[in-house]
Amino acid sequence: MTRQTDQMPTKERIIETAGEIFGDQGFKAATIRSIAEAAQVNVAAINYHFGDKERLYHTVLEDIFDRGFETFPSVTPLSPGQDPEKQLQRFIRDMFSRLSSQEGLGVGTTGKGRLIAREFLDPTQAFEEIVETYIKPHRDVLLSILAGICGTEADDPRLKPCAVSILGQCVYFSFAAPLIKKLMPECVLTPENLEELAHGVYLFSLGGIKQLAGRADE
Repeated sequence: MTRQTDQMPTKERIIETAGEIFGDQGFKAATIRSIAEAAQVNVAAINYHFGDKERLYHTVLEDIFDRGFETFPSVTPLSPGQDPEKQLQRFIRDMFSRLSSQEGLGVGTTGKGRLIAREFLDPTQAFEEIVETYIKPHRDVLLSILAGICGTEADDPRLKPCAVSILGQCVYFSFAAPLIKKLMPECVLTPENLEELAHGVYLFSLGGIKQLAGRADE
């Protein structure tokens, strides 16, 4: 346990410590006793605040996403007068930051980030509420932006593959960092090149979206 964690109130200290242990060991392997020992609390304290391991795990997930979206809030659905291209640029940049930053989800940089990676690849039941509360609204914002660029409605089925492509590019830079390092080390996401890489994804995606919009007029 770090000095910073040691100074936290008991409940917050348990959540912080549990996030690291769940990320390193997985939900099944992690035990309440090991979390209690690492957080320097007794098992009764965890039971008092959370009830059981399932509820603790759910709380940890919620805390990670709540902090991530509080630090890097999603842009709002497109409203009249807003420039959808600028909104797309901000959406991509903020998603890069939210995924990779330790102040966000910390994918690839912290134990909690490894926990998120586990959930993306093999979702647990606890992740269902996270999807409804955070990820689906995020998707809807992106679809509204794409609709604004294409001059169509957000429920246009052609937009969904575009949305998946954009989300996939953002996620790949964080989740596939070890592979990227072997293939193109200069493209490994860092705080120093985040703006450049995010802008590249924006330009690449915008070109495809405009191509799609042009075909719709043919």
